[in-house]
Amino acid sequence: MFAIDLGNDGAAGPFLAWSARGTQDGAVPPQTFFVRDGGEKKPQDMSKGFVMDIDALKTGWQKSEGIVGVAPEWKWNPTPSQMMQSPGEEWKKGMSVRCAIGGGQTATWEQSGAAVWQALTGLAPELAKRPDAQKLPLVLMTEAQHLQFKRGSTVVPVLEVAKWVDRPDCLKEGVAAGIALEPTPQPAPQPVQPAPVEAAVLDDMEF
Repeated sequence: MFAIDLGNDGAAGPFLAWSARGTQDGAVPPQTFFVRDGGEKKPQDMSKGFVMDIDALKTGWQKSEGIVGVAPEWKWNPTPSQMMQSPGEEWKKGMSVRCAIGGGQTATWEQSGAAVWQALTGLAPELAKRPDAQKLPLVLMTEAQHLQFKRGSTVVPVLEVAKWVDRPDCLKEGVAAGIALEPTPQPAPQPVQPAPVEAAVLDDMEF
């Protein structure tokens, strides 16, 4: 059974992210997933969903200074099924999970905040129904749901597991991905055998 305790070092890019209100530079409209690779941001078509590598899922607490170019600080839980207490008021619940986003491409959804955590909270019961340890969830966004707080509001991507699928090649590693973990040994050199002498040649030779 796949369990997550919802409590209710940074990953490599590209990154998948949810934008509730759109990005300030206008590159991403509100209520949209997008892929960030370096300084480039591209809205992501989620009509076909994405596959989450839940075996690599991490949950924890993130603190960001909000300074461009400065990576946020993370404190990861020991496992997704064990939530640590909050380190402080500035820390927000978050997660990191590698995803297959189509076309053989991968991106890491590493993000914190109410919208992202609520999305995981809503998806967790379906992830707990994992039918096979070899299967991964193909996740679809069904709607964007407005969430009101005492102070402020956000928009949550409502996710559901459309089906359970085999691990895509782009989420495989090592031998499973066709990558040799050790150099293939070279065959031992074979001794050179003298070429056979034709019978007709022997007839012409003088002794």
